[in-house]
Amino acid sequence: MATQLAQQLDTTATDLLGFAAALQERYEATTSAEQRKERGQFFTPPSVAAFMAGLLSTPAKRLRIVDAGAGTGTLSAAICERILHLRSPRQIEFELVEIDSAVLPLLDENMKHCRTALHAVGHEMSYGIEDADFILSNRPTFGQETLFHDGRPLSVFDAAIMNPPYFKLNKNSAHARAFERIIHGQPNIYALFMATAAAMLRPGGELVAITPRSFCNGLYFRQFRRWFFGRMTLRHAHLFESRTETFKEADVLQESLITLWEKTPHRQGTVNISTSHGADLNGAHHATEYPAKRIVQHSSGDFVIRIPGSRADAQIMDAVESWSATFVERGLRISTGPVVTFRAIEYLLENTDAADAVPLLFARNVHPFETRWPLLKNGKPLAFRACQGSKKLLVPTRNYVLLRRFSAKEERRRLTASTFLPNRSRWPSHIAIENHVNYVYHARRNLTAAETVGLAALFNSALLDRYFRTLSGNTQVNATEIRAMPFPDLDSVARLGSAVKKIDLSKRAEVERVVLGELGISGSLANEIARSAK
Repeated sequence: MATQLAQQLDTTATDLLGFAAALQERYEATTSAEQRKERGQFFTPPSVAAFMAGLLSTPAKRLRIVDAGAGTGTLSAAICERILHLRSPRQIEFELVEIDSAVLPLLDENMKHCRTALHAVGHEMSYGIEDADFILSNRPTFGQETLFHDGRPLSVFDAAIMNPPYFKLNKNSAHARAFERIIHGQPNIYALFMATAAAMLRPGGELVAITPRSFCNGLYFRQFRRWFFGRMTLRHAHLFESRTETFKEADVLQESLITLWEKTPHRQGTVNISTSHGADLNGAHHATEYPAKRIVQHSSGDFVIRIPGSRADAQIMDAVESWSATFVERGLRISTGPVVTFRAIEYLLENTDAADAVPLLFARNVHPFETRWPLLKNGKPLAFRACQGSKKLLVPTRNYVLLRRFSAKEERRRLTASTFLPNRSRWPSHIAIENHVNYVYHARRNLTAAETVGLAALFNSALLDRYFRTLSGNTQVNATEIRAMPFPDLDSVARLGSAVKKIDLSKRAEVERVVLGELGISGSLANEIARSAK
């Protein structure tokens, strides 16, 4: 193994990324995937590193770069390889920050190799490696125009490049407390890396980062987005549509996203959007330029980032956002099932025989247009005990649309909805809904059967599923996101429900055509959506 690696390193004298990749393999051979996952450490594939380096502006004569969470230095090597082929000489200075002491010798070896290669063709390169916690060692003071650390100005860099660690932080951790003004709930460390790097850039400097997509929307990252967009403008976003192909060893539950930012407060302009299925960027879709106002929605001050994967997705955004009111403004409400099973063990029942048993509905009971209950036991409870102690965990029996809160990793549809239309003579007055299910109802009255079926048709449609994917890359369907979505009026929903009830609901393309027809979507866009519904 050692001989093979030595041979590989010898053949990469001018292939800086290849040299970095070999060092990365050497490190991975000495650690387990489980160990790296615990540290939130997912190394950057060389093709991705090259793409990220290519997003930065053509390097100026002199350039200072910070590589946060540098690992073996693959991202810095990608920048060096780009500079290697420039004709006019450049002076490049790297600051590499890495907390994993085991990887530091390899990082140093990599940067020495890059320096030698650059010097050989007339460029100058220097570097410093800091064995430190990037966040705590560069902690900014928020609320000041000039940010200081330990009484001295933070270093000012021309560019930052990063593949930060990815794991949730305890809200009482030192990292979370340092950023308490811009985070909410249980933060993820990658967002703090982005914020710290933003604080360290000069005006007009650039940040390129590969991160999960979760910061683009949702309540947890709202304060972060407001702070970040007050300092940074989005220039390019590249979406990896597969959750498993980019970081194959990682149990990643959402799409990965590369973003390029400029250090200037958010302003109107354009944003380039590109996509690829996985880490092989040879098949990446060409970047499409959009007006920034179509990508960054900030009318409410939330700065939600929408990412259309294609021109058709952008047209779907326009069609859905032509609806004049939101889900909530239509009088609709969505709640999460109140039963958390491990907290309600005393009320769980294995069968429905008991006099005080009421149906307990899980995500496994939710299928397109159909709530299947009861199902085979499979070791899971079927019912819930209705008593004084469990009263607050029950919901009234009425017409609902049930929506799965989570989808499987590579499931084609993010949204799966069933109708719950109980016959009151056969169902008890209350039911129990488990926490992995959202339920949709009307704020002031019972939904009609036609409205219920129409809503399920909308949620099960490729139209709404594709729109939802422009908003969210997570496998979780958050109620907050649904509440803010545009929605057609309930008269249109009822007409849609009445039309859908007349056809075979298992024929998804036929259901889709009815949905599109009732909503007035036709032509090439309707044909594209109908094809994706099959």
